[in-house]
Amino acid sequence: MIEKLFITLMIFIWPVLGFASQASDLFMKNPVDTALIAQSIDQAHRFYNESEADSSLLYATQALSLSKQLLHSQAATADEEELGRIQTLTIESYAIFAKAYRTFDIKGAEDTLFAAMKYFQKIDDSEKGAIYSELGDTYTQMGQDVKALNYSNKALESFEASGDQYSYMHQLTSTGLILRNLGNYGESLEYFIESLNSGRQLNDSTAIVESLLAMGFVYMYVEKWSDAIDSQKEALKLYQVADNQWGIARIHNDMGVTYYRKGDIDSSLVHHRKALAMRLELNNSYDTFSSYSYIADILADQGDIVGAIEFYDKALTYGDQIAFKTEIVAANLRQGYNYLMLSDLEDAKKKFNIALELSTEVGDTTGMSRARMGLAQVAMSKDDYKNAIDHLLLAEQTAPESNLRIRESLYREIAETYYNLGDYKKAYTNSLIFSEVKDSALAAENLSQISRMTSLMEFENEMALKRENNEKMLAIKQAEINEGKFIRNIFLGGMIFAVILVGITFFRFIEKKKLSNKLNDTVKNLQSAQRQLIHSEKMASLGELTAGIAHEIKNPLNFVNNFAEVSEEMVDEAAEELAEGNSEEVGAILTGIRINLGKINHHGKRADSIIKGMLQHARGGSGKMEPTDVNALIKEFTNLAFHGMRAGKDPMDVDIELELDEKVREVDLIAEDFSRVIVNLCNNAFDAMREKQNSELSIQNSEEFSPKLCVRTRLSDSESIVIEIEDNGPGIPDEIKNNIMQPFFTTKKGAQGTGLGLSITNDIINAHGGSLDVESEPGKTVFKIILNV
Repeated sequence: MIEKLFITLMIFIWPVLGFASQASDLFMKNPVDTALIAQSIDQAHRFYNESEADSSLLYATQALSLSKQLLHSQAATADEEELGRIQTLTIESYAIFAKAYRTFDIKGAEDTLFAAMKYFQKIDDSEKGAIYSELGDTYTQMGQDVKALNYSNKALESFEASGDQYSYMHQLTSTGLILRNLGNYGESLEYFIESLNSGRQLNDSTAIVESLLAMGFVYMYVEKWSDAIDSQKEALKLYQVADNQWGIARIHNDMGVTYYRKGDIDSSLVHHRKALAMRLELNNSYDTFSSYSYIADILADQGDIVGAIEFYDKALTYGDQIAFKTEIVAANLRQGYNYLMLSDLEDAKKKFNIALELSTEVGDTTGMSRARMGLAQVAMSKDDYKNAIDHLLLAEQTAPESNLRIRESLYREIAETYYNLGDYKKAYTNSLIFSEVKDSALAAENLSQISRMTSLMEFENEMALKRENNEKMLAIKQAEINEGKFIRNIFLGGMIFAVILVGITFFRFIEKKKLSNKLNDTVKNLQSAQRQLIHSEKMASLGELTAGIAHEIKNPLNFVNNFAEVSEEMVDEAAEELAEGNSEEVGAILTGIRINLGKINHHGKRADSIIKGMLQHARGGSGKMEPTDVNALIKEFTNLAFHGMRAGKDPMDVDIELELDEKVREVDLIAEDFSRVIVNLCNNAFDAMREKQNSELSIQNSEEFSPKLCVRTRLSDSESIVIEIEDNGPGIPDEIKNNIMQPFFTTKKGAQGTGLGLSITNDIINAHGGSLDVESEPGKTVFKIILNV
């Protein structure tokens, strides 16, 4: 709050302080002199690059205040050319102010950037790109990667239109980083490679290093360890040649992270110690804090708790100099747990209290919950269960709903503490909550693993296709080279034309035959890759269904667990009543147990039916036409597609409306194939509505759009069955309507889609003797399936 008040005062009061006097003198000499503004912007950038956020914000505030004064001055408006320069400086001031302000108030930084857009009619594409780029960075820090990607792409378009090669090159890296965060490793690598090539063409060593390091982390995430280390070593050589000590330390830090994820702890420790030694000489507070923290974590993993405490103590000596206070909170929390492991309760309590005070100050709810849980553990170690439960209940109020592992630990400790306090009812209630959260956490981890494996498979497929394309291009290039050689040989052999002509003709025949063989092999490899893509598309469909089933099956399993636990308690009660001779009470308890067993049986059968449906879909069934209840199939797989979307990377709320005509009877279908049709069309609808929800218009008016999916069945006059799947997304543009059924046609970028979904769907419907039509207009798309029965 103090920082925000300071910033606000600086914006409005700075001009009337000492600096205003300096600016006033400058205006009297030349009202439209922009040198002081440009100097302030440069200083703000310099301090930001040196991680001195306070000083950066001070100069950025100064630049923004002066540029806005100058923009509205009479002298500026009289000279259109000078006005354009001032408007450019104003946009630059907005951009650096938002960059520096993000450290203190990320929402305020977002508002600042949107305020800058009012000047878009009067500035060129390069300045627009700068604002879009900062919006992308802001949404990345807010964890909203889809919005970040949207604005980062806008920045790329603006920089490309302006011809600003340097900004375009750096924006390629930023876009690749967002795609990497989204798990689109193949597409992100493409952006990094393009940025790397641009850096080499422009001879920009900094851009080359940034691209290499970004590529290294992509390879690390897909467990290509040697490629990751090779990229980092190549970057290291460049910085060693330039004698860039800060950059060399940073790369040693990155290599330490890579070796740690690989499981080579000793090599990781070596590189982190090298980074630390260099950062101590450079006197960079934030980087030195990070190196001490990395080493402390490694020592803790190795069981050296005393060593870990020592390095965290050293890290925390830089706490007052670091703007990112959530990292200081995390360091104090780790210290608290380290002291708990040594049974040093007083020092543990001291660290948890520091973490609680600081997390409360900065609004870090996760840190507040973990600090309270740590204080509860200290209290429990002293058998002070009353104090422990007070801390745990306060932790419950701030524990993030999305962090299931924290909530799992929290409810387990609450149940144990109530048990020690003798309040068995609350202990039992919280144990049930713990069980439910534990199941949810396990399901979430399983889904995360499925998503990770899918990303790895997509990366491998994309790299395989690239290799095939590169080989094909090399074969064609070689053919062109050989052709050129043939032509030169013809002219060189003029004196013995007849003999050489025969030789050349024969040689060309052999070479063309070889080239034909190579091209045939390339075509075969390409066809193989296409088959792999089709298989990947089907596996992705299965993965989405699996996610939906995991999401849906959780409820019946929770009911089974809960009723089983309650029945166990009732058996104990029955035994006690039987021992006391209360036969009537025993009878009542047995009746309750019978009811519970009935519930268990009911929900068990529900879970069993869901699993059987999944197995049928996965195995592919008999492949024969069998009588199938169309309405039941549509209801089940629309529901599974919805749950799959909800369990995916970017869930959203969708109103599902089913209008199923009871007159629709059973039809001969291959159910396991036709279920894919329903899932694919529903997923297309979800993607379209998500695109509309994430569009620039929806960002401004998110409450005005409510995603809705309507699935209908009816009998036509000709007794055909009509199935309609309607969404209220953005609609399909007229220019691509004729292409959407073609194999590999897609509007999605990179690894987001192969363009096979609608093609496979259309093939399945045609195989059933039906047809697939699409009707679309802005705000409405209807896919219509007609089955002739």
